[in-house]
Amino acid sequence: MTPETIEAYGVRLRAWVRLAVDPPGPAARPLPDLPDGRLTDGVVALRRIAPGDADALHRLHTLPEVVANRVPPVPPSPESIERRCRLAESHWLAGRSADLVILDASSGTTAGGCALVYDEPATGQAMLGCSMLPEARGRGLTTRAVRLVADWAFGIGLARLWAGTRAENVAAQRVLERIGFRCEGLLRGRLPGPDGTRTDSVLFGLLASDLRE
Repeated sequence: MTPETIEAYGVRLRAWVRLAVDPPGPAARPLPDLPDGRLTDGVVALRRIAPGDADALHRLHTLPEVVANRVPPVPPSPESIERRCRLAESHWLAGRSADLVILDASSGTTAGGCALVYDEPATGQAMLGCSMLPEARGRGLTTRAVRLVADWAFGIGLARLWAGTRAENVAAQRVLERIGFRCEGLLRGRLPGPDGTRTDSVLFGLLASDLRE
């Protein structure tokens, strides 16, 4: 089945359709489901976000340090986070993005969020982003989570991952470097900053052969 965007009752909906002339299914998916619905190394776990994650993700994405890395750098509304959680499955099925919640594997508590955005299917390239709640930082969970997602992405056939950070976000840069990402350049004035300013972005890239254990 293929997705189509329609308008109904003043709301944009994602509809899935199948025609008699379509080949027998299942249709190939750019972003297949996670094995057993999750990724885990025994310390950290990731699964697709769901409506029940809205409160924790709103808390995460309204932290000042996380807002500073948003485009544009403004906090999201509770409604926008709820909508993101509702549409996560549809976006995954459509091959647009894999939106994940990061969990402490032992307790099951939410530690953060991670998103793989398939921004260039034609070239096999996707963007990877990750944010952690304050109480989950400093324990190596970010590195573990990003490594798990990167390994899964290459396993399903993606050719390249990229990530961008603000120039001053040294902590995020160190996480990327530990996994094997290489700094590929500085994009001057790439991102909108507060009060109409522009900020630089440091670009990192990762190939399957770069990934470190």
